[in-house]
Amino acid sequence: MRYFTILLCLAICPLGAGCGGGDADDGKLTIAVIPKSMGAEFWETVEEGAREAAAELDVEMNWEGPQDETQIAEQNKIVENMVNLGVDGIALAPLNPKAMEKSVRNAVEAGIPVVVFDSAVNGDAHCSFVATNNRQGGVIGAKHLDELLGDDQKRIMVMRFIQGTASTEARAVGFIEAAEAAGKVIEADPVAEDATVVGCKKTAANTLENFVDTDDVLQLDGIFACNDRATLGVLEALEDLRKSGITVNVKFIGFDFTPKLVKSLQEDQIDALVVQNPRKMGYLAVKTLVARLRGEEVEALIDTGVELATKQSLAEDETLRKLVGAK
Repeated sequence: MRYFTILLCLAICPLGAGCGGGDADDGKLTIAVIPKSMGAEFWETVEEGAREAAAELDVEMNWEGPQDETQIAEQNKIVENMVNLGVDGIALAPLNPKAMEKSVRNAVEAGIPVVVFDSAVNGDAHCSFVATNNRQGGVIGAKHLDELLGDDQKRIMVMRFIQGTASTEARAVGFIEAAEAAGKVIEADPVAEDATVVGCKKTAANTLENFVDTDDVLQLDGIFACNDRATLGVLEALEDLRKSGITVNVKFIGFDFTPKLVKSLQEDQIDALVVQNPRKMGYLAVKTLVARLRGEEVEALIDTGVELATKQSLAEDETLRKLVGAK
């Protein structure tokens, strides 16, 4: 079937006319950008950056992803559909490094370059990886938590996201290694029930209850959460504990930002946020893909940056405030 399709394309469209490459009718390149999910605040910000680059570079962009970050089969289907549509290139944030490897390879074998962004994928078929240094993000979180706690407070909980997500797993690994090297003890590192804030909250609440003693005191010193939904879930679970009369005296560091998380940081409900730059990630993913399509050399790894936001740094750093949308 693929051989017949290629012959049909050659018959219909002479060489040099852009057939089979996904060019729009006006001769523009057509690319697909496939996020991990649609609608979440993080991915909306990624989309803003991607569309900015697409407009700047004068390319047509299709933005399509699964409804949530558990739908691996759906994301594979979207990649396959984009290949069948004949787009010129694909930028993909893979839901699972192993499960998405074949889809990436199939696209490249069909003559469609792939830039991977946000999370890694197995294999080397893709031409570039545009992402935060997630492991370093975890290390940054561990070092700051160690500074906040000192040597005497050691009991730590790590709130992971769903299984198989390369970016959040790298954060957890980086955090745990650095925290243990500093003498901390990881008392629990649960995996979220699902990819929603509600699922993360449920898992966090169930775990936290195990550390409430007979005097209604939470026996944990620190918490690290691995992404925005995990952070929001822990935040809400801690709020519920306090409302129920539990004494909570814990240092809490999250990852990513939303308006609610930034407000919580400013109001001392969160001690710090490790923040990446989703808009920059979307922008550079598209820019790198288009450069590759236009015959330019692209870097195999592009680091989009990660830093720590505290209440004080937000007050003092205008660039950081702009990044996270702080007032």
